[in-house]
Amino acid sequence: MNINSFARAPRGVWLAFLCTGCLAVALSTPVAAQTQAPAASKGGPAAAAPATAAPAPASAAYDVRSTGTAQLLAGLTPTPGDPVIDRLAASAAWKAHAQTMQQDWAKVLPRLAEMEKWRDRELKIPDASRRTLLYPFSGPDYLNAATLFPNHKQYMFFSLESPGRLPDVASMNEKQFSRLLENTRYAMRDIFQRNYFITDYMTKQLSAELFKGTVPVMAIMMVLEGKRIVRIENVDLFPELGKQYAEPGNRPQKRLAGVRIDFVDAKSGLAQQLTYFSLDATDKALEYYPAFLEAIGRNKPATGFLKSASYLLHDHQFKKTRDMMLATADQIVQDDTGIPYKYFPKPTWQVKLYGQYEPPIRPLTYGTQPDLRAAYAAQDKPNPISFPFGYHWKNGKSGLMVATRQ
Repeated sequence: MNINSFARAPRGVWLAFLCTGCLAVALSTPVAAQTQAPAASKGGPAAAAPATAAPAPASAAYDVRSTGTAQLLAGLTPTPGDPVIDRLAASAAWKAHAQTMQQDWAKVLPRLAEMEKWRDRELKIPDASRRTLLYPFSGPDYLNAATLFPNHKQYMFFSLESPGRLPDVASMNEKQFSRLLENTRYAMRDIFQRNYFITDYMTKQLSAELFKGTVPVMAIMMVLEGKRIVRIENVDLFPELGKQYAEPGNRPQKRLAGVRIDFVDAKSGLAQQLTYFSLDATDKALEYYPAFLEAIGRNKPATGFLKSASYLLHDHQFKKTRDMMLATADQIVQDDTGIPYKYFPKPTWQVKLYGQYEPPIRPLTYGTQPDLRAAYAAQDKPNPISFPFGYHWKNGKSGLMVATRQ
């Protein structure tokens, strides 16, 4: 698909490529608390006995039901004490699910270890504990964000997918719970195997009968990474607009919805926050929420992260988001699907390239960048990476760049 076809295509066509949602902390107020999930240990290799969640520090308060629900879905033996969670963890369906999830997670761990080695060597962010990570078109990808930026105080995601909520496992019968576990494995398949979500597949994966939205996926990733959920709250960034657009008349096709997850590390007690907003982030649709990107841009200092983003920021329809990222973040880590290379001119930006340049996969060839290809070719010494990143996840063909404002 040519980049300009987004402008010509019917709305439903280009929305299939769009993964947009936003997070805001400075201007948002909790509206309604959800029951949602926290974290556990980083998992382990497949074994007969399920991996057990690490105990949280005595000082770390967290939501036991939400954490236990996420641990069940992640295939981790939940922290005991909640009768509902303990009963479900004793079921044959859960034990089989746990074994499969642990086997899949064991295959992911070497990849994460390689990413961590690269991060420790190449990403020097001394003030990470003061920073916000901005991740447009994120979907529910907490895993990559947390692996590369583990110490940022807050994560701000925005994407098209709806937030949803953690499943209410207490209300499920045995058949429903078994079906929920099947939905969970289906939803986690691509991120485990490819290290990215496929937007078209996510529509089905995140709208199953019992597994809905990005929140369950993010909660699963959090517990696998050793986190516990403290609270999950709905966020209404613009309450007056919410009331206005609830009425018939001129209103966006996709209304803004947000959720905030507070979570804590089970070992260190480090408290962090992730806010996720679901909306249509095309320039035209943002006219319904004109202060949205301004709210996001107030979160400084900020690091930018873009990955497997369908080359949306190459398109004139997403100029406002691109401009916000360039104005707000002083370091941006991305693959070639993010902000085009031409927007990082010297001496304003210093760009370091890693891996290799490969032409975009079909049908995204409109994202071809001859200048980026030339920059890779001009390197005196290539900087290899040893992990899959982005759409070229097979055969060691991935590439990424780190752009730092000077």
